[in-house]
Amino acid sequence: MYEKEYVRGSILDRKGQPLAWSEEAGGKRFYGCTHAASSLTGYYSRIYGTSGLEARFNSLLSHSSSPEKKKRGADLTLTLDRDLQNLAYEQIKDYTGSVVVLDAKNGQILALASSPSYDAGKLEENWQETDQMEGVFISNAFQNPVVPGSVFKLVTSRAVLKQHLENKTVRDRGWLKVNGQTIHNYNGTEYGTLDWEEGFIKSSNVYFMSLALEMGAQALDDAAGDFLLGEDIALDFTTLHSTWDLGNREDNIVAATSFGQGNTLVTPLQMAMITQSIANGGKMMKPWMVRFVTDGRGRVKEVGKEELLKKTMEAKTAQKICQAMTEAGEAYDLKEIGEEEYRIAAKTGTAQRGDGTNNAWLVTFAPADSPRYVVVVNRLKTKKIGKSLTPVAEKIYEELFR
Repeated sequence: MYEKEYVRGSILDRKGQPLAWSEEAGGKRFYGCTHAASSLTGYYSRIYGTSGLEARFNSLLSHSSSPEKKKRGADLTLTLDRDLQNLAYEQIKDYTGSVVVLDAKNGQILALASSPSYDAGKLEENWQETDQMEGVFISNAFQNPVVPGSVFKLVTSRAVLKQHLENKTVRDRGWLKVNGQTIHNYNGTEYGTLDWEEGFIKSSNVYFMSLALEMGAQALDDAAGDFLLGEDIALDFTTLHSTWDLGNREDNIVAATSFGQGNTLVTPLQMAMITQSIANGGKMMKPWMVRFVTDGRGRVKEVGKEELLKKTMEAKTAQKICQAMTEAGEAYDLKEIGEEEYRIAAKTGTAQRGDGTNNAWLVTFAPADSPRYVVVVNRLKTKKIGKSLTPVAEKIYEELFR
């Protein structure tokens, strides 16, 4: 009844630019961001139903208090920036992956792009072709937890610093034998004697395995809990899932988990949350998407707000990780951005999938000395490494600071 009588409400970006809208009751749905935002907005179809934001907020979009002569559903205004969303998608559209952009201070989601994607406005005529595309209806940004690789060393670093072991040195010969299994650094590189900061910047698997085995499984378990790994996290537009499993806590599982292999699976949005909490002095803000809801009479009915989700660490601990990420960003040759020449703090990851391909990761924030934004990029099923994603992050920051 509502669909026949009410013009479906619009989904708008933070500037009021339309992402989805209708022009008449029961009529066609139009999409202003085509492929770039379809994995987020989802689709509204008289044939195939609804998905994404169209499904989650269907009752609000379908109807609201309106004048009798012009019945309208409620409008959703998001924290998302349509232009930034388009730019993010353009950077990844040729491969399977995602981009997440957060406000480092308040947790607002500024971009949440995923590839592959589809044109929601042409879904009905292209359904058969679209439906055959692998993973096209799942957002790689927030619905597809995957192996994180060395970006997980942010979590292990939390444990190392909590135990005050940052000055502990390890002799890195490029490999470590654990329970009869020989585990190598990426490409088998030998780094020599390392403390925590050197091990972080050079991304030594041997260093982090050695420290994890010394600390024990419980230290990793506690650090994972500090970042809500393995817990369902209810947000205003979705619920995040991740996998945290140390199995029977055997040494080889603890060792592999310490550098992001093991059984850990996490989404880019949750890695962005982890990164944001470090950039924000140990305060993890709940990511949020809906700025406000406006009813059919133009009255604001609901307003989103920032919310502290969890204190993940002390500020001095966060500052130490920030410094290590800043040094790592320089080691990755991330360029300085904007007229102010802001530095980008970063950590890369290259997770082996077991099928001869990698998950490439890059987690960042900038400016390094006074963080305003968090940008996380990943690329799945690739031969590339995490450092290959630096041009994507640089492009995003250029737009943010422009």
